[in-house]
Amino acid sequence: MRIPWRLALKAIPWSTILANAPAILRSANAMLSETKVRSGAAASRNDVQALADRIAVLEQRDRDTAELVTRISAQVAALTTAGEVLEARARWLLAMAVAASVTSVLACGMALFAR
Repeated sequence: MRIPWRLALKAIPWSTILANAPAILRSANAMLSETKVRSGAAASRNDVQALADRIAVLEQRDRDTAELVTRISAQVAALTTAGEVLEARARWLLAMAVAASVTSVLACGMALFAR
């Protein structure tokens, strides 16, 4: 069964997605910039300190990634809920359409036999 795209687009929580988009973009840019900065800075230090710094960067990146995944999973949950609502509405509308069709056929039949 096809779901009208306008209804689907209205059910998606665009405000939530757009509100979180700048934060996600900032996190991605920060991770990218740390990766570029890290490679040059690690070469000038001694090996132990460079490894400690790399571990700290990786731990921070893991925290940023976990936060990003949490935000994305919340958005996916909101989209899933919206999809379930649309599916329930489509089922209800199908039931109403079937009931209206049956009622109209019965009314036509009664009109033909009432003569």
